[in-house]
Amino acid sequence: MINIAVINLKGGVGKSVTTCNLAAQLAAEQYSVLVVDVDKQGNTSKFFKRCDYEQPSLAEVLLGSAWASDAIVDTSLPCVDLLPADMRMLKANRNILMDVTEPQQYRLRDALRKVAANYCYCLMDCPPDLDMGSINALCAADWVIIPVDCDEWACDGMAEILDQIARVQMYYNPHLKILGVLLTKYRNTKYADGVITHLAQMGVPLLHTAIRYTVRVSEAKSAHLPLRAYKQNCTAALDYADLAREIIEKVSTADTREE
Repeated sequence: MINIAVINLKGGVGKSVTTCNLAAQLAAEQYSVLVVDVDKQGNTSKFFKRCDYEQPSLAEVLLGSAWASDAIVDTSLPCVDLLPADMRMLKANRNILMDVTEPQQYRLRDALRKVAANYCYCLMDCPPDLDMGSINALCAADWVIIPVDCDEWACDGMAEILDQIARVQMYYNPHLKILGVLLTKYRNTKYADGVITHLAQMGVPLLHTAIRYTVRVSEAKSAHLPLRAYKQNCTAALDYADLAREIIEKVSTADTREE
C-alpha cells in the first residue's frame, strides 16, 4: 500500500477536496483506496456521509481501543473505503501527547500496516495544524502532497511545513518524500505567477498538474459527489484525472517503502 499524506497549514486550500477526488480517480483507474480522515473537523468523513459517533473512528484507533479494521467503513464509491474522524480527535491528540509509555509518532503507521494488504493506495487528509495526527500521518506516509491555492498569501506556512517534513525524515521516517505542491483553484493571474515563482525560489517541487478553478468544485462538494460523478467533463474533473495518472506514474518509478 502506497501511503500519501495531503497536508497544508492553511485551511481552505483544497486538502479534503483533493483527497476525495483523487481517491475517486484512483479507483476509476482500478486501484483500491483507503481514505484516512486525520482532521478533527471531519470534512472528508462528512463528504462521504460517514460521521457516526456511535461507531469507532480514527481517534479510537490511535488510542488503541479499536483496530483499524473495526473502524474502516465503505463509501458510496466502489473500491474506496474510509477511516473516519470527528471531534473525538481532540481528546486523542491530547491523550497521545500525555502518554509516555510508548512511541507517539508511529501509532497510525502501525495501525495501517495491519490493513495494508487490502489496498493499493492510502490517502491521509491532514488537519491545518501540526498536531499528533499530522505527525502520525507524516510518519506513516511514503509521499506528501501539499495543496496550495493560488492567492496572495498562498505560501504562508510553507517554510514550517517543509521544516516539519525535514524533521520527520531525519528522526522518524527517512523514506518520506515530497511528491509535490499541487496548485488548486488555479487561474492565470499575477498571484498564480507569484506563487509559482516563490515556490521555485524555495526549491519546492511542483506537480505538473494544476487544478483549475471552477464553481463545479463547490457544487460537487455540496452534492457529496466526486467531480467525475457530478460533472466529469468540467475542467477540475479532467485535472484530477490527470493528477491521478501523474501520481501513478511517479510512484511507479520510485520505492520509498522500508526493506
